[in-house]
Amino acid sequence: MTKKPQRDAEKTKEDLLCAAETEFSQKGFYGARIDEIAHGAGVNKRMIYEYFDSKEGLYKAVLTRVYRRLCEREVGVLSEKLTPQEAIYKIIHMYFEYLNSNESFVHLVLWENLNEARYLKELSLLDIKEPTIELLRKVIEGGKKSGAFRAEVDTDQTILSIMTYTFSYFSNRYTMSVLMHRDLKKEENLRARVKEVTDMFLSYLCISTK
Repeated sequence: MTKKPQRDAEKTKEDLLCAAETEFSQKGFYGARIDEIAHGAGVNKRMIYEYFDSKEGLYKAVLTRVYRRLCEREVGVLSEKLTPQEAIYKIIHMYFEYLNSNESFVHLVLWENLNEARYLKELSLLDIKEPTIELLRKVIEGGKKSGAFRAEVDTDQTILSIMTYTFSYFSNRYTMSVLMHRDLKKEENLRARVKEVTDMFLSYLCISTK
C-alpha cells in the first residue's frame, strides 16, 4: 500500500478541524455528528479515528485550536512596546474585533460552560493561556509601579473583568438585542460598546487619563 504524502495528511487534518469547529460550535459536543463532520471535510469518517482516535479526541483538538488561535492574537498585542494605557486600549479593542469575527469560538466556550468545562478540564491549556495572563499581569503591575495606574487596583480581578466584559457582549447579544430593542450586531452599536468598555476600564485604572 502506497503511503499518502505528508501534505495530504496535513490537509485532511486541517479540513476535519475546520468542519468539526463548525459542527461542534453549532450543535455542541453531544449534538454534533461524526458523519456530518466527515461530509463537511469531504473525507471518509474513518479518517477522524485515524487522526484523532475518537469524537472526543477531535473535539479536544478543536478546543485547543481555537484557544491557541486567540492566544496568538493576545500575545501579539501584549508583546508590543506600548504604554500601559495603550496596551489596555489595544487588548480590549482586539477582543471585540476577534470575538465579532469568530462566532464559533464564542459558541464553543458557551457549550463548554453548559457542560461545566468537562472536556476543557482534560486539556493542558496552561502553556497556551498562561503567556496571556502573565503579559496582562505585567502590563497592569507595570502601570501601577510607574504611577500610570492606581496602586490599589486588583490585578487579577482586572484581568478577569476585561475578559468577561468583552466576551459577555457576544455571548448575550441576541437576548440583549431583544430586551434593549437594539440590534447589537449592528456596527454602530458594537463601536459604541467598545468605546464604553474601553473608557470604563481606563477611567478605573488610570490616576489621570488626561
